[in-house]
Amino acid sequence: MKLVTNVKSVARRVRRVVVLAGGQTSRLTPLTAYCPTSHLPILNKPLLEHNIDALMKCGIDEVIVSTNVSEDYLAEDLRQGIIVRYHRERRPRGPAGCLKDIEPWLKEEPFLVLNGSLFIKRIELENFVRFHEESGSMLTVGMHRAADAAGETEHVLIGSDGSLKGFSSGHSFENGLSWRAAGIYLFDPSVLNYIDRERYMDIKEQLVPLLQRESFSVFVSEIKGEFVHMTSVQDYMKANRDLLADAGGRCSGNKEEITKGVWVGRDVTLSPRAYILGPVVIGDNCKIEDFAQIVGPAVIANDCTISEGALLRESILWDGVSLSREAAVEYSILGQGANIPQNSRMKSMIAMNGLRVGDMNLVPEFTITSALDLSWNDRAMGIAYRTIKRAMDLSLSALGILFFLPVFLFIAAAIKIDSRGPIFYVQKRCGLKGRLFGMIKFRTMVADAERMHKQLVPSNETDGPMFKLTNDPRVTRLGRFLRRTSLDEIPQLLNVLKGEMSLVGPRPLITDEMKFSPSWRDIRLKVKPGITGLWQVQGRSNAWFHDWIRFDTFYVKNQSLRMDLEILAKTVGVVLKKVGAY
Repeated sequence: MKLVTNVKSVARRVRRVVVLAGGQTSRLTPLTAYCPTSHLPILNKPLLEHNIDALMKCGIDEVIVSTNVSEDYLAEDLRQGIIVRYHRERRPRGPAGCLKDIEPWLKEEPFLVLNGSLFIKRIELENFVRFHEESGSMLTVGMHRAADAAGETEHVLIGSDGSLKGFSSGHSFENGLSWRAAGIYLFDPSVLNYIDRERYMDIKEQLVPLLQRESFSVFVSEIKGEFVHMTSVQDYMKANRDLLADAGGRCSGNKEEITKGVWVGRDVTLSPRAYILGPVVIGDNCKIEDFAQIVGPAVIANDCTISEGALLRESILWDGVSLSREAAVEYSILGQGANIPQNSRMKSMIAMNGLRVGDMNLVPEFTITSALDLSWNDRAMGIAYRTIKRAMDLSLSALGILFFLPVFLFIAAAIKIDSRGPIFYVQKRCGLKGRLFGMIKFRTMVADAERMHKQLVPSNETDGPMFKLTNDPRVTRLGRFLRRTSLDEIPQLLNVLKGEMSLVGPRPLITDEMKFSPSWRDIRLKVKPGITGLWQVQGRSNAWFHDWIRFDTFYVKNQSLRMDLEILAKTVGVVLKKVGAY
């Protein structure tokens, strides 16, 4: 077997990198309302461009970006010295599924896959590629040592021979450090033969287990360097600060260092009576007026104006931002075209144009406001929406329980007569912020349905975490009627009354199902689960998993009372017509 012994040989053996820049994510909302994570500006240069610079140093000569935004937006990113291709995902396909769509570009040689949220300052691929070839691995998962962060943490479980045993959530191991997935994978092209052309497929939760069941080797190997996952707005701000401290203007293009730690672009009007304390990067065509104060670390993009007497401290400004006279902005992010009125005060805020109530669900650590009118408080609007929604849940669920009480009693008696077992089926499901609760349904299956599930998995008629069989042998005679009429869901009105669920929202899932598409999971856990939702009124069991992702994500980001009422109204029609119910 030919071994990889130096960086130059890596360039000949692994020439292509796929950047997974599509998918649905809440982790950097509302920043990603303007562009995908891979194109967020870091020191006025797209994150992808920083990564390309690092990859070029490793001998990579072709980057394929799989994204869900229009090609027109990204077409200008072709660079000298490296080929950059773009593939637009027409529907959510999953990290592995989208690789099948670009198979013609990948089928000749091993290729790297990078998570689109990865920010690379420096990376070493030589030993990683060498290990992949020596081990004969079909898929090698990159890993790195990291300290535990707050909250749930995923660890890589490694066999004695370096094989991948799985992933586990829990506490840290040696000295507070553990092995984490780096978001970097090395594929043998033959893996593409095991990816479905139509269905959603995840890498860690679906493709890896499938390869292991087929007795193929899946190994893990350490990747050294400096890189971080951009999983929060705080990560984004920290990346800008760290890069400013390390390299400053050298990482933001052709900037001139006019004084220590202050880099300035072309055609900048800078008043001699302005006060600037670095590190600070100022983009092209900016105007800094008399007595303006800029305290770093701060990043100012192109075409920005800091007016007389304005204060900017440790913040990030995107293109076209204007701070009016005596305005003060601290520890904040101002989106493209933001206009901060005179004498306004902002601290730990994100100001973006065109924000919606749904954005309030996604970044609770910051005060989020409209960049066009700071007097209008989006957070207050979000609180008002949730208050009215809860009042609607309480009133309608209470009325529903009273109305359906005779039906409750009749169904309970019928279940006891029809089959052996309890009247209700209570299952632990994930609610708001991942909190577990017991979701209540009328029992529609035989008593040992859980035991029979594993035997039926190969017959599953849909994809993702969903399990659907048109003629599921576990369903009782009465259960089929209850499912077709959706009467089995009525007891969930009690969950709504208790505040564990809402009438409208994403359907609650069990913990194992939440492993699929982590970004989708993070989004849907920002709101209470619902008895009905946008996915349910679009076909339920007849819809694929990628539709489920799309509808759930759209609901969380765009929810409103009007949408909730429309979904409730459509639910009545869907139930009466028995659409997708079996």
